[in-house]
Amino acid sequence: MINLFAVVRKRAVTIWASLPTALGGPLARVGPRLTVAFLAVALLLPLVGLVAIREQHASSLRAAQIEAENVAEQVAHMATQPTGPGRSLLYQQPTGLQAYVSRVNRDGNRDLEIVGLNRRVLADAVPANQGKLFADDRGGEVAATMRDGRPRAFHELNVDFPNGIELVAVPMRAAQNQIVGAVLLEYTPLYRQLLAAGGRTRQIIVVTSLAGMGAALALGFLLSHGLVRDLRRLTRAADLLAAGDGRARAAVGGRGELGDLAEAFNGMADRLAVQRATLTELAVRDPLTGLHNRRSFEERLNGALSQAGRTRSPVSLLMLDLDHFKAVNDRHGHPAGDQVLRTMAALLVRELRVVDVAARLGGEEFGVLLPGIEHRDAVVVAERLRSAIARCPVMHGGAVIRVTASLGVVCWPEHGQAGDELLERADHALYRAKRAGRDRVSGPPPQPPQPAHR
Repeated sequence: MINLFAVVRKRAVTIWASLPTALGGPLARVGPRLTVAFLAVALLLPLVGLVAIREQHASSLRAAQIEAENVAEQVAHMATQPTGPGRSLLYQQPTGLQAYVSRVNRDGNRDLEIVGLNRRVLADAVPANQGKLFADDRGGEVAATMRDGRPRAFHELNVDFPNGIELVAVPMRAAQNQIVGAVLLEYTPLYRQLLAAGGRTRQIIVVTSLAGMGAALALGFLLSHGLVRDLRRLTRAADLLAAGDGRARAAVGGRGELGDLAEAFNGMADRLAVQRATLTELAVRDPLTGLHNRRSFEERLNGALSQAGRTRSPVSLLMLDLDHFKAVNDRHGHPAGDQVLRTMAALLVRELRVVDVAARLGGEEFGVLLPGIEHRDAVVVAERLRSAIARCPVMHGGAVIRVTASLGVVCWPEHGQAGDELLERADHALYRAKRAGRDRVSGPPPQPPQPAHR
């Protein structure tokens, strides 16, 4: 960039110094205005090229930063989700968190690091760094992000990388929006890839900007105009992507190197969309059974109740708990217990309708949402599931494991109006079945009559 400015300055000085001689020769017949206009265009064209190059650098850096920040935010969200049999948060599980970070780093070919509030590395692209003191925050950017909760993108210089690396830091928030650490993601390789894709474009801009006059000058102006227009399209596409529009793509008129740059940007957007879809799926699914998790189930329940309020159609809710499941784990081991849970999940999917929603609510407890089913028919469905579970053998390590289930059944609107109320009533119905001897279906206990208002 410095050399290009020097060339432009040298050419401007040369033209300015030769202007008096040119005005006294053949060029004087063209007229002073044309000469001044030519000089202005000759000096303006390199400046247009510099603007285009600057726009290209800015759009490449912004596009890489956008992808890094979005991926880091998805990682921060996943790290604060409950997972595993104990339902503890992922960032509190060193082994599980390191496995997740290694998988993201391997799939995306990016350096990812998670730091806790105590400045210890919770997980790193290099597993050996886990647990070490994080000492690379020379500019205080990571500490500031954990302090005020604002994402930051910054350029860091260190001994290993004399040219510096591009990093983004986003806060990691747990319950009540409490900051528990930060996620760091390097996006230098993607930035360099975008710059390399536009390398030939920059060369063309420089050559055409420093061309002569006449047709070459006109062609250079048109080319620069087209490049700036297309680069602005790239910038607009990057802004749309930053605003959350996953369908934003760069559309440019050129088919050469600028087309390659647009193709690289669009490829980045496609990868981001796939990663976002994958992380979204992980956020709503129970990793062991593949069923919806509790958060997703509650969202589906509230959506079904909203629709039922408009159509006045019933909605039933089943809550299912495997009987004496702890004994299965104690006798056969936790892998056998996991196999039982997976088998029960597959049975629910097989026995239910496509519109029904099955979820693992936690431990050995499952929930089933039955849209359009009234309480009497829901009891029939629950009895069918109870019977199917009792008849279903689970094979593990040469042993045949049989389990039973207790189920509670409630229905909207007679047993509750809101989702939380229905879940609470279904839980009472479930434990009513437990107290009655297990392996049975029960409805909620009758509600006491409300006193009349005077």
